[in-house]
Amino acid sequence: MQKKLLAIAVAGALAPAAAMAQSTVEIYGRANVGIDMWEAKGSTAAGQSYDSRTRIFDQGSRLGFRINENLGGGMRAFVVIEQGANLDSGNNVGQSGTSTNGSTGFWASRDSYAGIGGSWGDVRFGRQSPYYGNGIIAQQGANYINQSVDNAFSFGGVLGSPSGRESNVMSYNSPTFGGFNATLSYGVGASEGAAFTGGTQKKEQVYAITGRYTGGALRAQFDYGTRQNTGNVSDNDRNGWKVGAGFAYAPGSQISAIYGEHEQKNTTAAQAATTGGIVAAGDNPKVPIFIIQWEHMAGQWQLLAAYANFGEVKNVANASNTEAQGYTLAAKYFLSKRTGVYVSYNKLENKDRAFWDFSNAGMSSATGAALPAASQGADPQIIALGVMHNF
Repeated sequence: MQKKLLAIAVAGALAPAAAMAQSTVEIYGRANVGIDMWEAKGSTAAGQSYDSRTRIFDQGSRLGFRINENLGGGMRAFVVIEQGANLDSGNNVGQSGTSTNGSTGFWASRDSYAGIGGSWGDVRFGRQSPYYGNGIIAQQGANYINQSVDNAFSFGGVLGSPSGRESNVMSYNSPTFGGFNATLSYGVGASEGAAFTGGTQKKEQVYAITGRYTGGALRAQFDYGTRQNTGNVSDNDRNGWKVGAGFAYAPGSQISAIYGEHEQKNTTAAQAATTGGIVAAGDNPKVPIFIIQWEHMAGQWQLLAAYANFGEVKNVANASNTEAQGYTLAAKYFLSKRTGVYVSYNKLENKDRAFWDFSNAGMSSATGAALPAASQGADPQIIALGVMHNF
């Protein structure tokens, strides 16, 4: 009731023309904060480990506005404006204190767009997330707690995702037929603005497709994304695909798995220099990633577990000891439908030449918000106590 009254109050404060158009305005958001202990010990290089430190963290807090207008004839117009809010610091700096989290600190820093829709689907323009998320197949790190290895496909580095939360995107979102729907996305990448000057450059472009299916207890999702000519460098392409399936065996309970690969084509010398000798300039490295996750509701308790495996890097001269695996264990107790408290444990175990890290959403305290190549073999770990409220 309070949410509806707030929406009515905001709508009443808008211009009379908006009121005459019978638009609706909804304010929504999330606060997700707590205390954690982060470390990354065990590096094979002397002096390159990170000792344990205690942090007050924010993960994914946000404030958003949804506006819908009925245009008649089955048509509608809509706007979403969502911004991340770092409740721990009031700025857009990640946990390292030196690097920024691009999804916080500014208006429309999270998914924000305007569009037109109808029975044929809808078209959206703005900041969106092609390829980035796993939808309802895996939501632990995105919607339930502070972090999870089910975010493995969004970790950074040369073999990271072809697209995260992407600015300047156009998408078409289909209606649902027989449980199936799809999204097609296009983004201009670094070719937008002054970064592209022509000459020997090639325009960076981002393309992605997502297909989803929900039927009874079965869920499935397929994603493919490519960032062509990364940084406007010809044929420097970053590609990724993943396919996942879940079985919702009870309300609020699911077991699911995701498998896919990330590939970097025609690695530049600058990119290779960040890999600690694993990748050489001109290589086309590829890494397979596998995730299995479990979520279970027992009364007011939500129990969570996940496992991720990063396979040996392919298409390089020496791939030995480049694998890693990760674990998540968590329990959340709901004080109400909107408020829960949780404890979580996350651990990545890197082999001697690997340096995967919880680099998404500014969660790492390592230099540059992710383990550098000099810290090969270090094992990031986060133990957290948090509270989440959705409104």
